[in-house]
Amino acid sequence: MHVRDKRAFGALSVVEEKITECDAFAAEFNFEEAQTFQMEEQVQDVENQGLSNIFKPKKYKRIAEFLKKQTGMDIAFFEHQKPFIIYQLITETLFQKDMPFALDRYLYEHAKSQGKLLTGVETFAEQMAIMEKITLEQQAKILYQTVKDFKNYRKQLKKLTRLYQEGNLQQLNKSARKGMGSLRKLLVDDRNYIMADRIAEMTARQSTFIAIGAGHLGGKSGVLRILKLKNMKVKPIKVT
Repeated sequence: MHVRDKRAFGALSVVEEKITECDAFAAEFNFEEAQTFQMEEQVQDVENQGLSNIFKPKKYKRIAEFLKKQTGMDIAFFEHQKPFIIYQLITETLFQKDMPFALDRYLYEHAKSQGKLLTGVETFAEQMAIMEKITLEQQAKILYQTVKDFKNYRKQLKKLTRLYQEGNLQQLNKSARKGMGSLRKLLVDDRNYIMADRIAEMTARQSTFIAIGAGHLGGKSGVLRILKLKNMKVKPIKVT
């Protein structure tokens, strides 16, 4: 949902048709709202420690060399930004940039061009607040582990991509949750209940196309199951 890789854009004509049939469109957050949000204040290291102080010299050097190799960027540019920023940049190198926008933004722009009511299941501020709950120590650990075991990380993302293309939500959920470790409650489970509540409210008012990440859909605490527990009818649409 959040990448520009064309592999994420399967059955686009069917998706666009369904957007046309709806009155409103909701991505995970409203992109117009995100543009007015002061992102610089959110990505900076609030303690102002600096990456060179968060990591021990050997680890810092290893991350710096890896970042340069993967992206061509100097780690000094990110000295006072959070470790997750570098983690995201490294992750992006594993996906192609075939499309002008990530899938969620692409669908948002399509809905906007059709004059649909635009909204978000969450607010951008809420998403940023969640990221604020992940300590710098946790972020640093995740970043270094990714650099240290990049081959395995790449293998895991390839598996998730394959499961996404196959539409295998349950295995996708299981594999993604395993990779999140202790952060899955914060990043997925808690948000799923909020998302389901808001989706139920939105769709009760008007027909709404909801575009959220596939990792939120499957599993016992997934959005689809929560919606079913609310006595909502949930039916898949075959696109192949």
